[in-house]
Amino acid sequence: MKSYFKITLVAAYILFVSNTNVVCEEKEFLKMKPNEQIVVNGDKVEFFEADNKIIAEGNVSIKYAGVVLTCDQIEVNIKSQKALCKGHVHIEGPEGVLTGDYIMYDFLNKKGEIAKASVDAFPWFAQAENTKRISENEFFINKGSFSTCDHDNQHYRVTAKEIHIFPNQKIIAKDAVCYLGNVPVLWVPYYYQPILESRAKVQFVPGHSSDWGYFLLSSWRFYLKGNTKADLIVDYRTKKGFSEGANLYYNFADFNMPSFGVGVFRSYFIHQNDVGTYNKSAFRDDNTEIELRKRFQLFHRVDFDPNTVGMVEFNKMSDEHVMKDYFYNEYEETNPNLPNYAAITTTQENFVFSANVEKRFNDFNTVAEKKPEFKLDIPNQRLWETPFYYTNQISATAFEKEYAFQSSPSEKVERMDSSHRISYVSKLGFLNLTPFGTFEETMYSANRYESDFLTREAFGGGLNASTRFSRIYDLKANPLGIEINDLRHIITPMAEYKHIHQPTVDKDSLYQMDDIDALEKQNGVTFALENKLQTKRQEGNDLVRVDLVRFITSTDYKFRMEKDEFKFKKEGQFKYIDFDLELSPYRWFYIDNELRVLPKNQSISMGSVEFSLRPTNYFNMDLGYRYQKNYPDDPRNQLTFDIGYRLNPMWGVGWYERLDLQSKDIEEQQFTLTRDLHCWEVSVSYSVQGSNIFKDEYTVWFAFKIKAFPDLPIGLNRSFEKRTPGPAKYDKNINNV
Repeated sequence: MKSYFKITLVAAYILFVSNTNVVCEEKEFLKMKPNEQIVVNGDKVEFFEADNKIIAEGNVSIKYAGVVLTCDQIEVNIKSQKALCKGHVHIEGPEGVLTGDYIMYDFLNKKGEIAKASVDAFPWFAQAENTKRISENEFFINKGSFSTCDHDNQHYRVTAKEIHIFPNQKIIAKDAVCYLGNVPVLWVPYYYQPILESRAKVQFVPGHSSDWGYFLLSSWRFYLKGNTKADLIVDYRTKKGFSEGANLYYNFADFNMPSFGVGVFRSYFIHQNDVGTYNKSAFRDDNTEIELRKRFQLFHRVDFDPNTVGMVEFNKMSDEHVMKDYFYNEYEETNPNLPNYAAITTTQENFVFSANVEKRFNDFNTVAEKKPEFKLDIPNQRLWETPFYYTNQISATAFEKEYAFQSSPSEKVERMDSSHRISYVSKLGFLNLTPFGTFEETMYSANRYESDFLTREAFGGGLNASTRFSRIYDLKANPLGIEINDLRHIITPMAEYKHIHQPTVDKDSLYQMDDIDALEKQNGVTFALENKLQTKRQEGNDLVRVDLVRFITSTDYKFRMEKDEFKFKKEGQFKYIDFDLELSPYRWFYIDNELRVLPKNQSISMGSVEFSLRPTNYFNMDLGYRYQKNYPDDPRNQLTFDIGYRLNPMWGVGWYERLDLQSKDIEEQQFTLTRDLHCWEVSVSYSVQGSNIFKDEYTVWFAFKIKAFPDLPIGLNRSFEKRTPGPAKYDKNINNV
């Protein structure tokens, strides 16, 4: 028959065993009341009053706030506040499991020692001959190992003479050896891994490309201090040669200088056709001579106070093709004309002020340099207690426009612009009415034809009208599996008339630096109608509002007017009609459709449809169609799809296609096979730029990922992972069509 004993001191003991979970967070089960009683169960529990000692033997167990301790024997000295657990010690909490032969702990000094301990705390599994707690937030493991593999015979592990574990923070190992199975493959004198870092320390991506030849991309991460870390990059391509680089992610707060900010600096050097190149490739004009190509990038941010921030961005490249040749995904996703600027912005309650300097560092870009630019934005401000509101933007800029490769002479001009808007907020029945007037004055130091000072003025005004209707239907239903808990229909119509009189200086006589210089006469009405269906879905214990359907129709009608006169021509015209439809009937199914129609010739300017399905953890599919007519005789007509399927817990396949429906050609296809290796995941991908998988330009590569550290930035930046499936978002500005 089991006996039990109520004891207060064991609460302090549980505090220790809870903290020995090396990666758990100190949650509620650690916040114990000093006098709370804990029941100690065992086959035999004795209290020796003379010795101030409690001994429990046989199937000892203690339960407290989600933590369970079991062992063969426990002995607690109440006076010295020391405790000893012996035999099959097992401590289990919500965040992990700790086992050992015995545990000795000094509650008074918060120090302890664990013999032959093993730790199971996601994502880590650690073992050691001897473990000591040397401070409240640090554990020392002597001659131990750790891994993310939970097999008895681990697929990989890291062994070290010294391992320091800082709960919820990091692991530091000295004299560390990485094993694949029982084979040592890597030795490092110092190993540092943050607990929450989702990226492995060392990464390799091997493969073959018809452009690069055989290649091996590698990245080695070094943790310097706190959030400051560096990546050492060493790559090799048989058709290009060796490349190396470094990325530095820094935070001055790690060095007790938080006011200096945070940032990242990247550098990359390609020794094209240099030593080690087996099949030299041409770069410029079929020239295969040695070429050093490089790229530098810097981002830096300083928060001077909660409302003031400074930003610096620097981009320097050896040539205009280096991004496309070696950072293709980034080239596709970002602006090819990467900016170079230094800016400071302060946001206050009634205004936003910014100072900005922009400079060109790459002679293959066309850039309107700002030397410098100052801006003051006053957002919509109510004037006293009246229904009038005032908005103002002021800017002063010294421009110098440099053309790529000096293809045109540089253009210099100083400009000061002031734009004002005053509006009157009113209500007429169910309508929200806001009439407004505008005035913009711009001063230039010169124009295209002469260097004399000139001023441009433009007056305008208009009226905005909007309202909102809604109705709630008391409906509980599940048609076709669509969860509906009440249904809310919202209709929001809007119309705005805007007129800008012909500016006193025509835009064709001005240097075109930005949109301010392109100002011209405007007279038209914008209409928009939004329909929305909403319901509530169960998310945990709460009902959360979601949009089932969102449909927006908008158009812009332009009145045709005589230049310099307020006279209408015979006919106006609708510039465009836009349709935007979003459907989300299920959590796992989403549809986005956009369409732009040009009424002038009854043609579609651009349109896209994107389907996204995630019905199970084993299957996903993305399907996208995009049409864009940049030129009358050269429309872009593209279909993409991406399918992933997990055949079984061990194997998965992926298939990606991008087709040009106009030419009926396959532009790109990619096939991926993935194998789960328990704690590892390896995938092999074959990508072809064309329809012939044997003759067109191709790439094949392998990616190895530790499942506990899934991030693989090598693949994102320097290899050939496909772009996001579905249509790309495009600019709705009609001038870009």
